[in-house]
Amino acid sequence: MASTRSAIRATLSLFLLTGAVSALPSSRRTDEPYSHLGCYAGKTNGARVLNGAQTASDTMTVATCAAFCADYKYFGLEFGRECYCGNNVQDAGAAAPSADDPSAACTFTCPGDETGQTTCGAADVQDVYINNAYTPRVPDQSLSVPYRGCFVDHGNPRVLPDNLLGADDMTAEKCAAHCSDFSYFGLEFGRECWCGNAAPATPAKETDCDFPCAGDDRTLCGGRNFINVWGAPVASPETVAGGAASPSLTGRTCAAACSGYAWFGVEYGTQCFCGTALRDSAAERPQAECAMRCGGDYGDVCGDADRMNVFWSGVEQIVTNLDEVEGFHYQGCWTDDTAQRTLADDVLRADDMTVEKCAAFCQGYEYFGLEYASQCFCGNYLGGWVAPEEECSQLCAGDNNQWCGAPDRLSLYVVAEVCYPDS
Repeated sequence: MASTRSAIRATLSLFLLTGAVSALPSSRRTDEPYSHLGCYAGKTNGARVLNGAQTASDTMTVATCAAFCADYKYFGLEFGRECYCGNNVQDAGAAAPSADDPSAACTFTCPGDETGQTTCGAADVQDVYINNAYTPRVPDQSLSVPYRGCFVDHGNPRVLPDNLLGADDMTAEKCAAHCSDFSYFGLEFGRECWCGNAAPATPAKETDCDFPCAGDDRTLCGGRNFINVWGAPVASPETVAGGAASPSLTGRTCAAACSGYAWFGVEYGTQCFCGTALRDSAAERPQAECAMRCGGDYGDVCGDADRMNVFWSGVEQIVTNLDEVEGFHYQGCWTDDTAQRTLADDVLRADDMTVEKCAAFCQGYEYFGLEYASQCFCGNYLGGWVAPEEECSQLCAGDNNQWCGAPDRLSLYVVAEVCYPDS
């Protein structure tokens, strides 16, 4: 009997297409430089609705605040004369409009508006706007190694502990060259470069890595105790079920990369994810929260920070692990590491990889495992550790109905006659 399971990265903005994937996210692009979101509590439980830069002026207008906050995604006006900026509308404010009619509480006229037709919040409430021209800083994704994401790094011990370099002209390219003998490199505090051979373990929100690079303020270099990490080269990063990034991403390029999957989603302007089903934890969010333009088409949106535009092909997909194949049986999902392979005796890479193809190649070995859709590993000694089944979420390159591991994860098989001692 074949075991069945399905997995995709948890998503936060859901749009279902009843036929084949042919439509793209609707454009939020507008000729207006900013759009009014509503009236929000300026502070709830001590947290400001916008927590970035701030200024005040007795001649404040909406346009004045918009210009001051040009480098931010949102801006808000309060007390008639105060201006606040931020890249996230904090949950406390977003969840608690100041009145049943969200616009009713913002009643202070902007002192710099001679017409008296615009309001600038009121006492402890803000008129909040979204900057339609906002272009976010993003980690450099033009390198030959894939971007892995933003991770927690509290420093004891370091996520990437080796070969620190600090420089006031730091860029991702400079760090990549410095760490060329390592599997991973990462950037932190805007100017610090760290190297290592072990993959980071604790992911963070992309918005936690918010320091511009000291040598290129258009790109990001980590944050305070958060590190942007790039990993070792992989065979087919554009088809990784766990996610891949491209500075020229569009909805169509993501759909093409995920052509074997029932679902795909775009996030943070440059990130593409594929999967066979939605997790139960996926929750629909307002479309307005997906406002980041696609890196390859500014006329369309590709999700946002921790928000994803999601599409469905309209076809239910069932993917299996083969319980028995060529004298092997399925053992489970297993960890792997490029620095110390779980199965190290032989390897085959093929664009038409299937479980059967790998099993045939590894005849004579005790174990075989499939990774990254197109990679097959054989061995008589098993390293690594058991991993959660849902982490082996990538389809085989040669059969969209079989699982073939994932980045740093093996769908592991063992010869049927191997016996294990009683525990």
